[in-house]
Amino acid sequence: MQPHPPPDPITPDVIQFAEDLLAFKWYFAGIFSILIFDFFLTLVDEVELIWKGKKGTVFYLFVMNRYCPLAFGIVTFFAYFSPLWSYEVCNRFAIVEWLQTLLIVVPAEVVLSLRVYAFSNKNRYLFAFLMSLILAECIIVFYAMSLPGTNDALELPHIPLDSFRVCILYSDPKMDTAYLSTSIAFDCIVLALTLFFTASSISGSSTTNALVSTIRRDGTLYFCVILSGNVVWMALAINARPGLKFMNAQPSMYLTSIMITRLTLSVRRTGVKAQEQETAIEWPTQVFSRVSRRSAPPVGTHNEIVIPTFA
Repeated sequence: MQPHPPPDPITPDVIQFAEDLLAFKWYFAGIFSILIFDFFLTLVDEVELIWKGKKGTVFYLFVMNRYCPLAFGIVTFFAYFSPLWSYEVCNRFAIVEWLQTLLIVVPAEVVLSLRVYAFSNKNRYLFAFLMSLILAECIIVFYAMSLPGTNDALELPHIPLDSFRVCILYSDPKMDTAYLSTSIAFDCIVLALTLFFTASSISGSSTTNALVSTIRRDGTLYFCVILSGNVVWMALAINARPGLKFMNAQPSMYLTSIMITRLTLSVRRTGVKAQEQETAIEWPTQVFSRVSRRSAPPVGTHNEIVIPTFA
């Protein structure tokens, strides 16, 4: 066995680096705990509103948005705290964090694009424009992954401290800036389109009004949370110290997952409640409605009660 290299000297810069990485690790642990807590908090609604419903495109996008962050979060948590992850292992794994970005963010953005497509009366040009932004993000990520020597793990001092037991992708900040700029532009455009189309979608139907109000409220909340997360991510990637540059990268993606999950479940729940209320109001009238006079039987016979059947 080769002897372990001697520990590096502990300097003020190393102490600052250790403090930054310790904050990085526990901030990630806190956000990941929120992701796990929200999963169990909304699991019953997920089963009732998603798994028992129709298995279409939105269902599979929801599953990706819901379970990819959980899977990557478990692996990353293990990499951040396990002594089994050496620098060599981390250096091979680090580039996967770019792929994680696509698998978490793209399904969420496709869900929002489909929602805008429905609001805009199936405007194919708007949908194609939004999908082109998503495609641009994919191209940026794949291009960043193809750059040699720019997707290595963050180099750590050879010092036996828990702060330096961490695995962080240290990519080119220019690629992060290009990706985040496109993502922020997408969020701003989707918010503007959502507010515009929901403002002009108010009708006499209580179901439609309830859904539109829910989507407008939750869409605005989604925008505020995700925009703030991406802006902080970009600001840190450009200006922060090495140990803090990507502090908000994965937490921002996990917040995206939480908000899209909440948005989807909230819309489904509102739709079900609104339909139940309309049924409760209209059911007695339908049950006791008589046939029209045009089809009425001859005088002297009894009028027939029309009782509809419900599936």
